[in-house]
Amino acid sequence: MENLHRRTMHTSACALLLGCVALLSPCVQGQTPVPTSAEAMALEQQGKLEEAAQAWRTVIQHNPNDAAAYASLGVVLSKEQKYPEAAKAYRKGLALNPKLPGVQLNLGLAEFKQGQFDAAIPPLRAALTADPHNLQVTALLGLSYYGAKHFVEASKYLRVVAEADPANTELHQTLAQSCLLAKEFSCALDEFRKLQQIDPNSAAVHIFIGEALDGQGKTEEAITEFQAALKLSPQEPNLNFGLGYLYWKAHQYDEAIAAFQAELAIDPKSAQALTYLGDIAMKKDDPEKAMEYLRKATALRDDMRLAYLDMGSILVDQKQYPEALAALKQAVKLDPDQPDAHFRLGHVYTLLGDHAAAEKEFATVRELKQKDEKREEDVASKLKSASP
Repeated sequence: MENLHRRTMHTSACALLLGCVALLSPCVQGQTPVPTSAEAMALEQQGKLEEAAQAWRTVIQHNPNDAAAYASLGVVLSKEQKYPEAAKAYRKGLALNPKLPGVQLNLGLAEFKQGQFDAAIPPLRAALTADPHNLQVTALLGLSYYGAKHFVEASKYLRVVAEADPANTELHQTLAQSCLLAKEFSCALDEFRKLQQIDPNSAAVHIFIGEALDGQGKTEEAITEFQAALKLSPQEPNLNFGLGYLYWKAHQYDEAIAAFQAELAIDPKSAQALTYLGDIAMKKDDPEKAMEYLRKATALRDDMRLAYLDMGSILVDQKQYPEALAALKQAVKLDPDQPDAHFRLGHVYTLLGDHAAAEKEFATVRELKQKDEKREEDVASKLKSASP
């Protein structure tokens, strides 16, 4: 669904030139004159970036403690798009003088442009501390948190810049996605409703609204949104699956079957659609058909927890205990915090006479239930919304 469901956020931010750079006195080593800071800056202004970078390196070689020279070298390297080297120069400059103006922002930009979002966050936070009302820094920090998949923090900062720029639809969409992925569903719904006013015929916005509604427990309303999206984009991969999953949650199994079959008509290798068709067949007491679907699903993907859980249950009923044990162990491995697989695994161990192993699994079940965490998955998690 990436072609419709996700839009990549592009942010352009120019590296800031340092205002004050100490001039070094020229000196002579043999017959070769050492370039001054002024000469290095002149080369940069002329667009001779490679020569400018070499000039700054020579300045640094003759004065290794010149923090401003490291920072200026970083600026030139950034202009050359040599961001890893630029970041290294900025860090060296900050190590010599942590109060160099503008360098934290430049370092954050260099890391951001590499896609090193976690590394960009600390210098951007420092830059925002130095200039709390700088919306450019606020936006970059929010986008870095988003890229690093820290969605709660991302929504905090993106909300500030989105309020200051109500016409920026890409920014509001990123804020809405951050809220959705942070499970701040009211925020997500508000933002997506604004986007819907701008483009009422966007299938993607209907999907997002459906995800937010489902996150609020309004599954029937979510179904309506997915149905609207499907009318606008009937061949969109994964969309029929999303609708089917919502029907499945609402125990509307016949409608779910139709949606999953429609998904398979578009994508015959949809392991998720096969898994839920198998689950419904099991619920309808058709273990042979269920196993056919489930085996196909696990042959396509080895991370389908529900498929292994259901296979384990069916194999137990068929008294194929070693095979059931293997399937349930895989289900536990995929999500050890779900008590159902532990319980069924404990049951198999009991049937096999391994009471110590059974008690261990049942103890885990009791421990997990004490946490009293409701972990029902919403449709957004199934559609893999976290794709910044």
